[in-house]
Amino acid sequence: MSNTLLDPTPTHGRYTLRAVRDDDEAWMWPAGRDALRPYVEPLFGWDEAVARIFFDKSWKKRQVVEVAGENAGWLELAAEGDVLFLHEIGFVERFRNQGLGTQLIRDVQQHADANNLNVELQVLVTNPAQRLYDRLGFRSTHRKMWRPVGGWDFEPPRNLTAQA
Repeated sequence: MSNTLLDPTPTHGRYTLRAVRDDDEAWMWPAGRDALRPYVEPLFGWDEAVARIFFDKSWKKRQVVEVAGENAGWLELAAEGDVLFLHEIGFVERFRNQGLGTQLIRDVQQHADANNLNVELQVLVTNPAQRLYDRLGFRSTHRKMWRPVGGWDFEPPRNLTAQA
């Protein structure tokens, strides 16, 4: 899979994109941790060391989303064959719920359409972003089920089967 970059200066002007820099780790790790933890913890529990390993593997593959020169979020895309995979999209708290995610995903879709690529993503069943993806035309095509070694040591949230 090769990393894919979007146009750094979209014509709508709502944001710009830039390559990630080493100093982005200082804000990106806590923002990503805080954004994902509420969706990961009910399913798998939360292990800070494991979360950090996942972060360290991928954060340098991202583009940084800036709004008026301020770090607002990140985007990670990769292409393989005829698929553009949306690995991760996230925003620092103060930039959430302002339509930036919607705009960014629309831009990803336009890029994919212009390059004759399908767009795929994965989302945890606990993540309310599913509604955004549905609204933007994504449809669930797979269902992945998981059982930890020894089984669950707690009862997963009841709403999981309804959303899956």
